Amino acid sequence: MIRRAPGERAASAGRWSPGRLLIASALLAAACARPEAERSGAPAGSIAALAEAEVAPAIGPPPARPPGSAPARSAPRASALDEEQLARALKRAPLRALRPAGKRGEGRFEATLALGAADSGAPAREIKVRFAPALKKDPLGFRRPLAFYRLARALDAHVVPAAAARRIGIGELAALVGREPGGRRLLRRFAVMNDGTVDALVQSPAPGPPGPRWAAARLRSVRFDDAPELDVWARWARSRSPARGERASILRGYLEMLALDYLAGNGLRKEIVIDVGAGALVLEANASAFPPHVKARELDRQLERLVEAARFPRALHDALLRFGPEQAAAALRPGGGGIEEELVPPRALVELEERRQALLSLIAAKIAARGEAAVLAL
Repeated sequence: MIRRAPGERAASAGRWSPGRLLIASALLAAACARPEAERSGAPAGSIAALAEAEVAPAIGPPPARPPGSAPARSAPRASALDEEQLARALKRAPLRALRPAGKRGEGRFEATLALGAADSGAPAREIKVRFAPALKKDPLGFRRPLAFYRLARALDAHVVPAAAARRIGIGELAALVGREPGGRRLLRRFAVMNDGTVDALVQSPAPGPPGPRWAAARLRSVRFDDAPELDVWARWARSRSPARGERASILRGYLEMLALDYLAGNGLRKEIVIDVGAGALVLEANASAFPPHVKARELDRQLERLVEAARFPRALHDALLRFGPEQAAAALRPGGGGIEEELVPPRALVELEERRQALLSLIAAKIAARGEAAVLAL
């Protein structure tokens, strides 16, 4: 198979057209006209009440704080140097083992990396990561989830685990996989390049730098389309002040998820993972981000919930202001001829900028109506 840049087929939908602006305006007006009891955080029906009872024990009670104090903010994100070191480790750290994960034949593995062995003389620390070699049926599929992580990192979002692309020789891969049942058959499905290597996506087990969340994460998966937790989080987002039982870290993650999926044209998210121990959301499966063709109706869930939201993370808003076309191109189409070159086609950058401007306009309208401090309160 010959390496080549990904196809640049134009997406015919996803533009912020006048019709979409009218829809957003109508949704915004409806949200502003919502009864005060609902806007103030009153339970939104029996489903939300049931979900609240379920979510509270799942993620633990909100931490206690002195009366009148500001809500606790999440721990700061790893510095740029930490991010670079982490990406370098995911790309270069020696592989010790591979074990199939998920459904057999999907080509997903749990890998053991010797962290630190490639960068210093310190003893290596073995960590578990997700490892997905490129398959013949989708040899460039690793680029979309990698682009989604790059977008999250650029926008200072805390919900996407670090990801990197690496190349591994088919001989080394065969030695690691061949011992597993059905490993030889799986090898024939990998997309082997002319130089005898296979591209692979490597993803850390949790967002942030290596730490307790990496080693002992307690994860709980919920469906995006029908999980009662979504109703609870949406009610928190609609409330103009902290709602009863609200977890600021979960709410920030929920809004970051909506914004990232909307910007990346990802209307097909199937599940969300709750990190029970950390009280945070984790977006593990991001292969549907930056699809070749964006269907506007598939983004309606994210758009409607963003329109209804009364509060947004200030860090997300500030990062959106900084993330112009040049920054987007540097993050998603870095060039240089490496494995991470041109993660998305040029058309995706155009649509990303259109949606970024639309989201900023939406937040600006809310700020004009209620004030910056009230809207950028997370």
